[in-house]
Amino acid sequence: MISPIYFFTKSGCAWSAKMLPIIEKINSTLSDEQKIEIHNIEENKSTVIYDDVIRITKVEKTTPMMYNSNIGSVLLGFHDENQIKKFLRAESVPETKPLTPMPQFMVTTSSKKDFDNWRKDVILWYEINKNKLPPNVVDKEKVIDMVYNQFMAHRTKPLTIEERLTKLEESSHEPQNYREECERMNKELKKLKRQVNILKKSL
Repeated sequence: MISPIYFFTKSGCAWSAKMLPIIEKINSTLSDEQKIEIHNIEENKSTVIYDDVIRITKVEKTTPMMYNSNIGSVLLGFHDENQIKKFLRAESVPETKPLTPMPQFMVTTSSKKDFDNWRKDVILWYEINKNKLPPNVVDKEKVIDMVYNQFMAHRTKPLTIEERLTKLEESSHEPQNYREECERMNKELKKLKRQVNILKKSL
């Protein structure tokens, strides 16, 4: 039985989002036994595995990250397909020059105000590191778009009436630049409250 090779990712991490399709492409060429295990470290089971790997390897917590449990090697940060394949063959992969971590965005717990602040931080990060970035780095507009799409997908996923009420009440207190959306949400909030009242009366 081959010991697993892990790929650790995180929602809102643009480097992980860029590297994930490469991992999936490589997996399509491997047998089920050889496939790289993909873990989102925000999920409980994956968090346990990730923390164990960090404890064993004593590396700094980061995403994306790969771990070859056969030989105990680690690949930190974004790498292209050729470098990943070298890592899988246990060949030496050139270390990428470490940068300050890109600002992280919590897709599941953040508001639009948080996203706007994160967007400003990312633009500043790119400006500070513009002379240190590798040539294959994804540009900041694509990074922002990828995270925004993840954020909106989470915000618009199907919710129960109670969850929608809570989300709408929270959203109605967001800044003035979202006034139009808040007005729309407040109208929906009133409609939902009427529905809830009707349901309560029918019980």
